[in-house]
Amino acid sequence: MQKTEAKSIWSHPPDILELRPRQVDIWRISLDLQPAIVKPLDSTLSTDESQRAARFHFQKDRERYIIAHAGLRDILSRYLHCGPGQLSFFANDHGKPALNGHQLEFNLSHSGGFALIALTRECKVGVDVEYIRSEMEFESIARRFFSPNEVSELMALHPEQRKLAFFRCWTRKEAYIKAQGLGLSLPLESFDVSLTPDEPVILRATRPDPQEAARWTLSSLEVDPGYTAAAAVEEKDVDFRLWDWNSVIQ
Repeated sequence: MQKTEAKSIWSHPPDILELRPRQVDIWRISLDLQPAIVKPLDSTLSTDESQRAARFHFQKDRERYIIAHAGLRDILSRYLHCGPGQLSFFANDHGKPALNGHQLEFNLSHSGGFALIALTRECKVGVDVEYIRSEMEFESIARRFFSPNEVSELMALHPEQRKLAFFRCWTRKEAYIKAQGLGLSLPLESFDVSLTPDEPVILRATRPDPQEAARWTLSSLEVDPGYTAAAAVEEKDVDFRLWDWNSVIQ
């Protein structure tokens, strides 16, 4: 168990899972599984989820969607002691999913071959994972969407450091936005996160309320080579536990 800065020791989870105050569980899911494992997972999805999965043109994308959302159901059911298919979800006005009838807070992110799921009780949580795409025009994207302070920090780095720093910044900002649950109504330039290598992972500033930043914990997560990830929690002195879902089902 680690405080604030979660490193990449993804462990097999215990049989009994409970969340204490200021505790955040983050699950890593590898989305590339054998078809024999995927088929029973599909049966746990809701009708709406199955219909969304069927819309994907490529089978790999369809299977990855099924695994991510069935994995979410399986993980939540382990804490709530019910069947994965018994869970009912709703979305807030900005599209963030939540559970009907339960106080467990959660967030799901998936990119490429991995998904991450973060869970807490009684505080906001967000998580984001991104596959590092070499073809992205990341400097122009940063100038368009990052805050002026973040752009200055990015461009002050050595050119060879900038791509990874961009994705660090992107995942930290996305994790914070997803935790807030406000979607695009929260402008990306209204807050600053750190991005320089070897510096603390923090929410540097929030606008218009400068006190907001002090209430949050940001953490980088090491998922796999070629990926960056981050979690955001509206709490201080946070304990992170990192679990590997694939070790449970394989």
